[in-house]
Amino acid sequence: MPNNNEKKVTKRDVWRVLLRYMFTFQWSWNYERMQALGFAWSIMPILEKVNETKEDLKLALQRHLNFFNTHPPMGAGIIGAATALEEQGAEGEAVDSLKVGLMGPLAGIGDTLFAILTRPIIGVFAASLALGGSMGGFWLMILFGLFWGIGVKIYLFWQGYRRGADIVQDTAAGGTMDRLTTGATILGLTVIGGFVPSILAGVETPLEYTETVEVEGELTEQVVAVQDVLDQLLPYLIPVLLVAFAYWLLRGPLKWSPIKVLLALIVIAFGGSIIGIL
Repeated sequence: MPNNNEKKVTKRDVWRVLLRYMFTFQWSWNYERMQALGFAWSIMPILEKVNETKEDLKLALQRHLNFFNTHPPMGAGIIGAATALEEQGAEGEAVDSLKVGLMGPLAGIGDTLFAILTRPIIGVFAASLALGGSMGGFWLMILFGLFWGIGVKIYLFWQGYRRGADIVQDTAAGGTMDRLTTGATILGLTVIGGFVPSILAGVETPLEYTETVEVEGELTEQVVAVQDVLDQLLPYLIPVLLVAFAYWLLRGPLKWSPIKVLLALIVIAFGGSIIGIL
């Protein structure tokens, strides 16, 4: 059990927890307990201060080696709150309950904000800059990685550390998570959809056909580009259909993985080029 006369936890100890979490949290990821070992290693500087005996330290580490898995940047808020509770001498069950209660909701928020919203949008911007021959795309991705991998972790860690157990009520209150997840999903898909014409504008068909028309009373043959006809029906029709097809493969009854979808699009690209329709 924690000792009421334990060595005082210093700011340096708390910073050690944060730095370990920022740079080593995922090093020991495994299929059995996911991120548990990284969490235990990160919070160990605090456990060493608040547990009087090696036996107490061993028991505390065993608690933190229970299954844990969440979105890494969002998880910084969890380890910040857990650090505060351990420092205050809270019961082990309280710390474990906080971890279990938050890892799922924060994983949902983090995956939505990162995987569905920000990363695809930033990636599309970066790709657009790269296609235009600008190094801005490279630096944009670097800055985004630093922001999400370092800046967000630092901010959430200190928020969790200062607010402690209150972060549980704040996260679940008022359906905030559901509204944030839904809104982020809608915004992300809308923005990505808006980039379809600019990124895939070069996907056109070279097909042509001839038709007989009357010009000044004389019949003549005129070559008509199929792409011009499609543009009159709906601009960027082929890119839109390709994106819709890829989305159907991902989310439709087939439930293909992204790798399979990419391979299918490669086959379509090469096949369409060989037979002359793309």
